[in-house]
Amino acid sequence: MRGRESAKYGALMMACCLALGGCASEDQRVVEGIKPGDYGAVLPYATSDMRGKHIGLISDIDIRTQLESGLMDLSKTYFSPSDVNFRTHVFLDYDELDATDGSRGLLGTLRDGNPNGLNPGSNEEFDTGNGVVRGPILINDLYELDFYSGDSLKGIAIGLAVSDAVDSDGQRIEIAPEKMRAFLEQTSTKIVSYMRERFNEIRTDVPILVAAYELNTDPASHSKGGYIFTEYFKGQNVTRTAVEEEYLIVPSTQFTQQQPKMAEEFANFRSSVSTVLSDTTYTTAQAKISDGTVLRLNITITAHGKTVSEILAVIQSVREDLSLFSDTTCMYKVTITNNGETCALLERDTGNDDVQVLSIY
Repeated sequence: MRGRESAKYGALMMACCLALGGCASEDQRVVEGIKPGDYGAVLPYATSDMRGKHIGLISDIDIRTQLESGLMDLSKTYFSPSDVNFRTHVFLDYDELDATDGSRGLLGTLRDGNPNGLNPGSNEEFDTGNGVVRGPILINDLYELDFYSGDSLKGIAIGLAVSDAVDSDGQRIEIAPEKMRAFLEQTSTKIVSYMRERFNEIRTDVPILVAAYELNTDPASHSKGGYIFTEYFKGQNVTRTAVEEEYLIVPSTQFTQQQPKMAEEFANFRSSVSTVLSDTTYTTAQAKISDGTVLRLNITITAHGKTVSEILAVIQSVREDLSLFSDTTCMYKVTITNNGETCALLERDTGNDDVQVLSIY
């Protein structure tokens, strides 16, 4: 009889262990980052139910990519990729964030029925620095990265997508930097307090980074915005840092004014690539700029080759012509598509003249 009870107890403990997700028998592994200094993913990968919500909130895939990859880059200052690996949205899932149909999500407005809403209440006045408005939607989306060493939570990074302006009676009103910063400081503290109180795993000694990505809503601008502010919470200590980051469309007047030398080199590169085939080959790019320095240039080349030999000529030409860019502190990534199909990826890393090529031919 005692043996049966012991067996039942053991089975019960194993079931509890599996339910909590911390059992050592769980088939879990970590894969290395693509490059040295990248975070490795924890597998099996737990797909967040926020994936569809992110697409609905921000339709531009470039901005969504920049928001999440930029959050990873900022996190490396606080959470070393050599010490931790990443998961996503372990805590803030769809139900925690959703604000549609009057739900109580964090992305909703502050009201009696939603005391945790991050956006101002509908009747609440907000001083933009350029005029007072009521109930603006300032937080558009929220991304979460969770850093683990084994089963131990070592840190969390939260990326906020915030509007750079609000609409009032059809008029676009920009939010002054000092007003935005005051709002972000208040909001970051609220998020951290909420997570520490809501989830037992997030103890006070688990550091949390909150970073704000300001969306550029000016239709006349060639900027897609970028991260402007971080706040790092470790225990009771808080470190606030202003960030000057921006993603610019290339070619554009703004990019030429900020980066005249690289703009000229891009024009030469673009011209060279366009002459390889009799059908026009188009070249565009986006530049990630931080504190006035171009960190990465993502180039997209659209070709219309009719034969393998034609597209191979384009790939080989691009590989050679990347030498036209003289800045070795910048990373160059090139995607070549032919008639709508991706056919090659090229990369020239920082401090390196060699070009890595991955082609389907």
